[in-house]
Amino acid sequence: MSWDLIEKIVEEYGDMIYRLALHYVHSEFDAEDVVQEVLLAFSMRSVPRERQKAWLLRVTVNKSLDVLRKRKRQTALDGDIAAPAENLSLAEELKSLSPTDRKLVYLHYFEGYTSKEIASLTGMRDAAVRKRLERAKKKLKDVLETN
Repeated sequence: MSWDLIEKIVEEYGDMIYRLALHYVHSEFDAEDVVQEVLLAFSMRSVPRERQKAWLLRVTVNKSLDVLRKRKRQTALDGDIAAPAENLSLAEELKSLSPTDRKLVYLHYFEGYTSKEIASLTGMRDAAVRKRLERAKKKLKDVLETN
């Protein structure tokens, strides 16, 4: 793979990859590591041009979830105690959503995709995307109103 292609991918999608990773891992250092891992994985694959963005989104989510799983294992080993539920911030509430719902919320509200575009990216039906977004929004609203 040529360096020119990787540079083009970084220019075109680098910020998106970083923001998505940061949304999941809530750490600039971990998000930067995720970006590097995604770009390394991309450099080792032959991804068709029309699927590059969807591939990059999926791999970013997967690498971010790997970081969270590793962090969770490390936390369990260290014996840390989680924060009380009543002190959770919006970011913590977003973490309480399922990974799929969190991804849909991110793509819709943070990246500005329509439900049809999200359906195309994720392989879900448009109606399913809209319903899951509606449920996630209601859940977050209920939690924020009770706090």
